[in-house]
Amino acid sequence: AMAKSSAGGANAAKYAAKSRPRPAEVANGVSGAGGGSGSAGVGGGIVMSAELDARLSKLEAAAELVPALAEKVAALEEALAASRKQVDDLLAGGGSRTPRDASGRPRSSVATSAASTKAALAQAVSRQQARGSTSGKASWGFLDLLGITQGAASSAPTAGAVARKAGGGARQPVASMMAPPSDALTVLQAAIAAIGTHFAQAAVAGSGKTLELLGNDQKNKEIAVLVRGQLCTALSRVLLHGFKSFKLIGRYHIWDFVQHACEATHERVKRGGGGYTPAEKSLTATVVEVNSTGLEGPAANPNIKFRSFVCCGLNHAQLHDWVAVLTTDPETMGKFYEAWAYVRSSEQALPQMMEALRPLAGYKFAL
Repeated sequence: AMAKSSAGGANAAKYAAKSRPRPAEVANGVSGAGGGSGSAGVGGGIVMSAELDARLSKLEAAAELVPALAEKVAALEEALAASRKQVDDLLAGGGSRTPRDASGRPRSSVATSAASTKAALAQAVSRQQARGSTSGKASWGFLDLLGITQGAASSAPTAGAVARKAGGGARQPVASMMAPPSDALTVLQAAIAAIGTHFAQAAVAGSGKTLELLGNDQKNKEIAVLVRGQLCTALSRVLLHGFKSFKLIGRYHIWDFVQHACEATHERVKRGGGGYTPAEKSLTATVVEVNSTGLEGPAANPNIKFRSFVCCGLNHAQLHDWVAVLTTDPETMGKFYEAWAYVRSSEQALPQMMEALRPLAGYKFAL
């Protein structure tokens, strides 16, 4: 028993001092004599084997290297951050400040690398634009309303970063060269024109179709496809250009923007002390109605809510005015849209969009 206690004490002292006796010394300390490495000493004490001792030595040696490795990683991270800043400065138009070495001479390799980077970015933008122009898609699916398919929008800042004057490196305004992804505004105008063609059937002699019949989705399924299938999707494509869908947990949906804009409208009217305009009154009431009827089941889907919202705007003949209400609050627009987004790109963007939607107010919808 004393031999076993002695072995335990030797092991405790060994780890406390962070230095181990050699296996032979452990054996001698446990059994007194004749206790070889890896054998049991007097009283049943276990002696450390040479293999285990070697493994522990390697672990201790590796642990000693950790602080040095951590310092190297920190240094590499600092160097990487400096390199990224340097590349960003070059791409942002500050290319006139060529990096120099200790003797003051330009570093040609850095300039060459920056030029290669800009060329690669330009090629990527060209490929993206080619894919958008050759896709031939005239309508879009439910994933567009979820804010998932924003490839062209995400490439837009790259296009703005690459496009600059060749001489002075002055950057052209991003908004002036930014177009909705895949000509979404053109697709929206085409969807509106298709609805106009649909209602034109009432003027055809002998068709037997009235404007009321053509605008009622319970009696005419074609208008349901034209509105919910094509118009809503095309409108969402324009509104999703530059939309900030990412958040800490999950993603923002375009319906989140509509609700937030509705709340901002309430706050604006409350601060101003005045009343609601007809468009503000109908919009805020519709958002409450859509949310109250979409508590569960398919109606709770934000895609369905957005489409119902558009249908109500057509029923009220105020969809174009609703777009103006939604985009009035600067704080809401800054939260949900990038500065280069179509709805924020220029003073002409929103009026152009509203004018495209305005003809729909001349039709009678019952959706």
